[in-house]
Amino acid sequence: MTHVHRAYIYLLLVMATMLCVEPVWADKKEKKVKHEYNTVDLEPDPVARKSRPDRHPKAIEMPMLAGVRHVTGVRGAQGIDVSHYQGRINWNEVSRDPQVTYVYLKATEGVAMVDDTYQYNFQECKRMGLKVGSYLFFRPNLPAKAQFDLFVSRVDTKKQDLLPMVDVEVIKGASVELMQARLIELCELLEKEYGKKPLIYTGRNFYNNYIHSNPRLRGYKYFIAAYSPIEPSLSDNSDYVMWQYSSTGSVRGIRGNVDMSRFVGRHSIRDILY
Repeated sequence: MTHVHRAYIYLLLVMATMLCVEPVWADKKEKKVKHEYNTVDLEPDPVARKSRPDRHPKAIEMPMLAGVRHVTGVRGAQGIDVSHYQGRINWNEVSRDPQVTYVYLKATEGVAMVDDTYQYNFQECKRMGLKVGSYLFFRPNLPAKAQFDLFVSRVDTKKQDLLPMVDVEVIKGASVELMQARLIELCELLEKEYGKKPLIYTGRNFYNNYIHSNPRLRGYKYFIAAYSPIEPSLSDNSDYVMWQYSSTGSVRGIRGNVDMSRFVGRHSIRDILY
């Protein structure tokens, strides 16, 4: 057999081997791809995400606070505010935390949205003896009276422990003047209903940019959100009652993150009791 014949036979053997191995390799590759695809965590559909109600802003979120139950240096009585985002809460467990002394529950948003966890959460807080209050998420592009009507239709004002709270953190769809006018109207309706001025929750930047310029909004008690290791100060040096220092707190009985807050200065729960 010549060298040419030997080379030709060797080439045929190599090609036959490759034809046998390739399908097996390809099959393994295909299975691997399918496995990786089936286990990947796909992002939620952007449209579905946008259709969800607004969450609290995280404009000045501090990574150092993530997962911390009680921030080092945070003194005194603390509290939480929750909504349907926290799902089903075990209030028996929450009540065992000695620092959770007050709770604010989301009741309504705008003119149509009712939080479907509100009634359960409210009843459980009362059962466990926690000081509880209710809040509405304010939409400045919608009539104040309609937002007030929805809120009082769901909230039993006679059973509240804390002042009503207005969550003010968006301005989209309205001018600053319209936002301020409707916020004042809503607060005056709540004051007439409760006999006391409501508490206003807002971010530090939102207060500085859109609220403090109106003298009629300076006579309210404020609950300021600013995720920072030190107490925030407002541009007009106004006093405020409560500080929400983290949106990533952890409380026994609640799955996932929860907003944590505390009183500032000499303020105490007496300042927000109804």
